[in-house]
Amino acid sequence: MAEKSDFPDLATVASADHIEDEKKAHTAHDGGHIEGNALLVNRQGEIRKIPVPSSDPNDPLNFKPWEKYGLVFCCCWFSVMGLSVASGLGAILNVFFEMYIPKGFSSDQVVLLITLPTLFIGLGNYIILPLSLAYGRRPIFLISVVVLLAASIAAATQNSYYGHLVSRILQGIATGASESLLPLMLTEVTFLHERAFIFGLYWMVQNAISSSLNLASSYINADLGWRWYYWVFTITVGVGLIIAFLLGFETQFTRPASSLDGQLVITDEFGVTKVIPDSEAQAYLEEMSRSGLTAPNAGNPAQDIERKAYVERLRPWSTPSSQPLRVILLSWKYMLASFSSPGILYAVLTSSIALGCGVGMSLTYNQVLMQYYHWEAKDIGLINVGGVVGAVLGMLYCTFLANPFVLWMARRNRGIHQPEHHLITMAPPAVVGVGMLLLYGFTAGGGATWWGPYLGWTIFQYSFTAVIIISTTFASEAAPKHPGPALVTVVGTKNIISFGVTYGLTPMIEEHGYKWAFGVLAGLFGGIFLLGIPVCIWNPKWRAYVAEREARKGTTTSD
Repeated sequence: MAEKSDFPDLATVASADHIEDEKKAHTAHDGGHIEGNALLVNRQGEIRKIPVPSSDPNDPLNFKPWEKYGLVFCCCWFSVMGLSVASGLGAILNVFFEMYIPKGFSSDQVVLLITLPTLFIGLGNYIILPLSLAYGRRPIFLISVVVLLAASIAAATQNSYYGHLVSRILQGIATGASESLLPLMLTEVTFLHERAFIFGLYWMVQNAISSSLNLASSYINADLGWRWYYWVFTITVGVGLIIAFLLGFETQFTRPASSLDGQLVITDEFGVTKVIPDSEAQAYLEEMSRSGLTAPNAGNPAQDIERKAYVERLRPWSTPSSQPLRVILLSWKYMLASFSSPGILYAVLTSSIALGCGVGMSLTYNQVLMQYYHWEAKDIGLINVGGVVGAVLGMLYCTFLANPFVLWMARRNRGIHQPEHHLITMAPPAVVGVGMLLLYGFTAGGGATWWGPYLGWTIFQYSFTAVIIISTTFASEAAPKHPGPALVTVVGTKNIISFGVTYGLTPMIEEHGYKWAFGVLAGLFGGIFLLGIPVCIWNPKWRAYVAEREARKGTTTSD
């Protein structure tokens, strides 16, 4: 445990980089304020509640416990159902091969029923998040649920391949809310020190429960037919619409700026909390106003504001931004600008290859288990038991090993947490992931026990879950400018890039076999994670450079 004297003289979570030459740090930016790092504890070793909740009873941070937990439950329900229906066809893919290939469609076209929804989940992020920033979280969330419900009904009733494919694409677009809007809503009702647990729980529940639901898909198909795969999700999404209407409260809130021990705590319209020195506050607020964002007032609201009645909060619309088009365009601009960060690029690559390899396995395990290990079609869904186990293991690793390690690193660093500390915790999932890809590839073609591909899939789900949690956590901290849009860039772009990975997998397997194809994926997987070494070294320097450049320009970063 570090002594109190080891901590810098700060009393709140602050963006202050730890540079060995302190004089250099202070000349780099007035007051030594370099973007990106966070002091998670004060001099007394206490965790501060950041953002600072206002006195407004309608502030999402002041929600009652049942309201917060209800919102978390609501978000988890939608994400599970959306991701399950959009990406869970792997266990019954043989049904669609038998249905569409005799009609003249190729196997590559049939595979699009799985891969295209994944692509459009990513593209949906870039549509849904800007709209929610401009028009409110609740109405866009409710619209996403309605679209998912309608698309599921359409998929269940389609008789043509193209109608089926369009329905799947709409399912993917609507499900994009689960990786952009819903994490934003969770961010807006939690404090900084709570988010690692909440997001770990969110991603774990997604993977574990969706795997459990997909486990039953092959049995549903065997007993009731493939259409009931969609009808079951139509029912659950319909229930989710009721839950969203009752518990999906509006979380958009312009929180007054709070002065805390010489620092100004501000939450912008992207849901990003920023702590800046009071000396920079005026310039920052002016920059926000010029950008078209709503600059928070510098004080708490009046104490006599009444709490909105529950019925009043159920209205499906919210107060839109005064300049909605400008907010939408700014969000796209900030998303594009985030690609200038080496850390964000690395987070995109790691999450993309992890998702791509996972989807690649799901495209093939149906044929592998039926053709080479003689499983019955109705039993294929049992492989998703492994998905549940792997997701839970990934969550446990991040909660009980990775997060305590990051906190320990912060204490060793005089209490200052660097975003790059997260990258060290990616090493075990990366090594395990390479091993499991090789195990799956070398046993998928037969000649071994079915435990080979089964364990390869199961334990890879641990790597996938851990990588997604760590990479998104790192992305939310790694970019000095606009970490909110940067996070959406990571979770959205990973689906787009992973589509490219999976699109080329089937031709590789047909031409070279499973060993070669998954050997290539293992090489890509390992090579990308090795890039974490230079990122750990150079990304802090890049953040310091950006802060120094902004200081010379006389501007401040806006997230």
